[in-house]
Amino acid sequence: MCKSTALGLVSDEASRVGLTTFAHKALRVSFMGDPGSQSSTVRIYWTAFIGLLFDYYDLYLFVYLEKVLAAHFALAPAASNTLQFVGLAGVGLGALGFGWLADRFGRGRIMLAVFGVYVLGIAGLSMAWSYASVLGFRLLASLALGAEWGISHTYLTERVDRATRYRFAALLQFAILGGLLAALARNYLLPAWGWRGLFAASIVPIVGLSFVRWRVLAKEVESPKSKAEGPGLSQAACDLRPSPFGSAGLRALRENARAFAVCFGIASLTIASGTINVFYAKDLPQSVIYTVFFWFNVAPGMLLGAWVVRWRGVGRALALYAVALVALSVWAWTSAWPQRTLAFALVLPLLNGIPFGLMGAFFNEVFGEYRTMLSGAAYNLGRILAGFSPALITALGLHQGGSYFLFTAALGAGVLALSIAAPRLTRRF
Repeated sequence: MCKSTALGLVSDEASRVGLTTFAHKALRVSFMGDPGSQSSTVRIYWTAFIGLLFDYYDLYLFVYLEKVLAAHFALAPAASNTLQFVGLAGVGLGALGFGWLADRFGRGRIMLAVFGVYVLGIAGLSMAWSYASVLGFRLLASLALGAEWGISHTYLTERVDRATRYRFAALLQFAILGGLLAALARNYLLPAWGWRGLFAASIVPIVGLSFVRWRVLAKEVESPKSKAEGPGLSQAACDLRPSPFGSAGLRALRENARAFAVCFGIASLTIASGTINVFYAKDLPQSVIYTVFFWFNVAPGMLLGAWVVRWRGVGRALALYAVALVALSVWAWTSAWPQRTLAFALVLPLLNGIPFGLMGAFFNEVFGEYRTMLSGAAYNLGRILAGFSPALITALGLHQGGSYFLFTAALGAGVLALSIAAPRLTRRF
């Protein structure tokens, strides 16, 4: 029953005729192990969450400390911009490179290796002595973030059924609150600790977490006979397509080109909305209460998205987000209310939480072969493209007079179009 061929047959049959509660539980035991495996999934979730939390912390800390680093190393604007671009490029390269390795040699093993790369990058940043050293260690840290997102989501997705998959994915995305941690550290700890101390602060918990993760995954390291789904996996949790490795990655990309384009479009458009909001919100009041609300508002949106997906599907969740984004943008553009800009900045994270929480699970349902690499690459390459959205707004002359609200409305229209194509990429389970 653990063969990928048997998995596909059982999954297809289950999706056509439905399973009784008893049979469904029996299949879950067959493919996922004894009930104690659920506790293992929860432990894996927490190690993945904490790892991603500190990854996001250091990613956004670097953004918040841009001017501090530029002053310390006497960087010209071009050099400072290069550091930011290297950070974006690194997450894409990390998703591709480590995602391919994870699909080839096992998610668990590569998850451990990623932590090593992360610790090396952050330790190097805290001791950087020149512009070149900052550039190199910044790249290493960014590689780890891109790798961590794709591997963690795939690893969890393959261990839970569809009823809880999107909830786990949304909860894992709560790790973006590492950005809030970075903002508070910049505001309150920077004068006492210095920028080196703020980077070094994440090394100790990550080293400790690496040990915990090793303990969790040590029993699941795959034998030479079982590489297909990574260390000790459940053959894709009985309702995902199997992910064999007998074909080249380029062939897998070619066969999944349409699905990759849709996922890449969803990631780039929705992340662009959040990027624009950060770019726009920097001129708004930066009180502690505002900062906390700005970051925490994304959480209920992610849970709402998971709930809508469970009962109405991915397409409906994306359509809900798209329509709400267009409506919010049009209202902000046409309203004469003096506080409309602040309301827009605080409500938009709530909406962005909907697609942000579902992408991890949805992308993994779309792809079969090289699932880790393709899902991680679609998300992180979309992040790279979205990073250029503020520059595009300026180039189009939409950065004055609130005209960028038209840009966010256009993003919503694009997501609405993709919401029609998205449900066709996955089977109903």
